[in-house]
Amino acid sequence: MTEIHPTVIIGDKVKIGENVKIHPYSVINGDIEIGDGCEIGPFVHITGWVKIGAKVRIHSFAAIGEPPQDYSFNGEAGLIEIGSDSVLREGVTVHTPVNGASGDKTVVGESCFLMANSHVAHNVKLGRNVVLANGCLLAGYVIVEDYVFLSGNVAVHQHCRVGEYSIAGGLTKITQDVPPYSMVEGDPAEYYGINAIGLKRRNIEVEDRNIIKEAYKIFYDKSRTRTESLKILEETFPENKYVSHIIEFIKSSKRGLVNSHYE
Repeated sequence: MTEIHPTVIIGDKVKIGENVKIHPYSVINGDIEIGDGCEIGPFVHITGWVKIGAKVRIHSFAAIGEPPQDYSFNGEAGLIEIGSDSVLREGVTVHTPVNGASGDKTVVGESCFLMANSHVAHNVKLGRNVVLANGCLLAGYVIVEDYVFLSGNVAVHQHCRVGEYSIAGGLTKITQDVPPYSMVEGDPAEYYGINAIGLKRRNIEVEDRNIIKEAYKIFYDKSRTRTESLKILEETFPENKYVSHIIEFIKSSKRGLVNSHYE
C-alpha cells in the first residue's frame, strides 16, 4: 500500500507506483515517474524530468532534477534516470542534462550507493553498483563504469572517465581518465596498482588478476611509448577480455590516462 504524508506536495504529472512511501514535507513536481517499492524521505525535492526505478531509497534533503549548473542550459527537457535498488543518502544532488532534446541523459545505474552530499552533475553516466562516498563531486559529462568505488571527497573533472572495478582513495583529484581495475590516489590522481581486493571480491580469478597486473606493468613502463606498450598488450594477451577492455578504454581516451606513481 502506498503511503504519502499529508504535508507532501505532488504535481499533476507525477506518476507513483505501488507500495511507495513518501515522508513529510517533500515536494515532487514535474514529469516524474516513481517506481514500485520506493521510499522518499522528508524534505526531498524532485523536479524536472525524472524516472526512478523500483525500490529506490532517497533520503532527506536530496535534490533531484534541478537545472544544471551550466550557462548553456536553455530549459529544454532532459531526462534523469535512476536505476532500481539504488540508494541516495542525505543531501545528494543529481542535475538535469544539457541537450536533453537530443536524447542526452543524466544516469544513475542500478544498485548504486550515493552517500551524503555527493553530487552528480549534468550528463553524468554512472554504471551499475557504483559507490560514491560522502562528498564526492562529479562534474559534467563524467562517465563512471560498473563497480567503481570513489572514496570520500573525491573530485572528478568534467569529461573524465573512470574504468570499471577501479577505486580512488579519499580526497583524490581526478583530471584524467582512470583505467579499469586500477587503484588511484593523490592530487593529481596517480596509478598505485590494481584494485586487487575489489577484483577478488567480485570473483575475478587469480589468473586474470595476475594478467591485469602484468598488463599495467607493461603499459606504464616508461622505457616505451604508450603506443608501443599497447601493441605489446595486444600481442601478449589477444584473448583476455579484461586486457581487451583496458586496450579499448585507453585507445578511446580523450583526456589521457592518469600517470603511474611508480618510476
